[in-house]
Amino acid sequence: MRPEIAKVLMEWQEGWTPPLIKREFDTSLLPQNINKVITFAGCRRVGKTYLMFQLINELSEKIPREEIFYINFEDERLEKRIETLTELIPTIEELFGKKSSLYLFLDEIQNIEGWDLWVRRINDSRRDIKLFLSGSSSKLSSKEIPTSLRGRALTFEVFPLSFREFLKFKGFNVPKDIEFSDKKSELLNLLREYLLYGGFPEVVLVNDVRIKRMLVREYFNTIVSLDVVERYNVRNSEELRTFVRLLLNSEYFSLSKLEKTMKSMGYSISKATLSNYLRYLTECYFAFPVEIYAPKVKLRIQHPKKIYFVDTSFLTFLSVKFSDNIGRLMENAVFVELMRRGYCPSYAKEGNWEIDFVIPEKELLIQVSYDVNNPETMEREIRALISTSKRFGWSNLFLITWDHEHSLEFNGKDIKFVPLWKWLLGM
Repeated sequence: MRPEIAKVLMEWQEGWTPPLIKREFDTSLLPQNINKVITFAGCRRVGKTYLMFQLINELSEKIPREEIFYINFEDERLEKRIETLTELIPTIEELFGKKSSLYLFLDEIQNIEGWDLWVRRINDSRRDIKLFLSGSSSKLSSKEIPTSLRGRALTFEVFPLSFREFLKFKGFNVPKDIEFSDKKSELLNLLREYLLYGGFPEVVLVNDVRIKRMLVREYFNTIVSLDVVERYNVRNSEELRTFVRLLLNSEYFSLSKLEKTMKSMGYSISKATLSNYLRYLTECYFAFPVEIYAPKVKLRIQHPKKIYFVDTSFLTFLSVKFSDNIGRLMENAVFVELMRRGYCPSYAKEGNWEIDFVIPEKELLIQVSYDVNNPETMEREIRALISTSKRFGWSNLFLITWDHEHSLEFNGKDIKFVPLWKWLLGM
């Protein structure tokens, strides 16, 4: 028996889960009679652990608590070696006896090299054991899960709180007649707060803006130091931080231009290194580069990419350029919501106009604009949608606004103006 594993297991059974506010997660999506490993992937601090706790509480209503175990592999007492996993089940069975079934929730499992081989062996040989895994890395996502687990795992990507979850955490119930309710102004104030300070659960539950800022900066430093520098053995952390700061203050970027910019700042860096840095940031779910929508791969590679972040709080507290730009925060929030709904959006260029989001599988074009009361802004957004829709042959056109709603027919095309709060709530 490994004493450090035994101590962690005993502490879990004695302490169980802390109090929590339920997230929106449809447990019916979990396979009941199929032997699948369940993985949760997402950025640090988005709530993967508490989502696990939520599932544990629901499970404990149906099965004995002694069959459910949670272990966080960032616990410093546990050696980050494959032997720790190898000894886990024997230690459980020696401490608590052999059970008819075991439900193992293993948090940040990617910290152990070779974890996937152990998971495959247990999943293939022990039908009495159900594995739930989480990690702050896309290595657990359906796109990048190790080859040894292909076809054996079902992945759920976890993002910061949706706006609906944010309102729940704030104790705000949306009345059915919100359009005509005196709560409408309160809803819009909460929407502004959501855009400014984001959806990290811990940040949402704090009221003091100074503490919010401290938390977000701490998250950023931890993501950079642990999820990037330490995990990928980055030698020059200051160089990486400069690259991230440039991204945070960019709406578009190209690695070639960033290379020139950083060299002008005194850094001896290559485009290949910057490409690696970008991949690391994407793999830990911090930043998401978005390509132009084009039929040829060469065109997608040549055009500048747009950049979005997992939470708008990073733009508010770490960006100089976009910290008070509500339009930019709206656009980032829409991007994250599209990702949450399972889409992988692109953007489009049509002459001097741009379409913020292109969803090919829905033949959908989305523009995001804060101030459509400005005639020039209104004309620009409409012409961009109409021109691009004619080129693509699509007719599903949306203009997401702050709080403006109507439909407009223009040159035979119907454009739906939808308030951001209504779109985020799925109304």
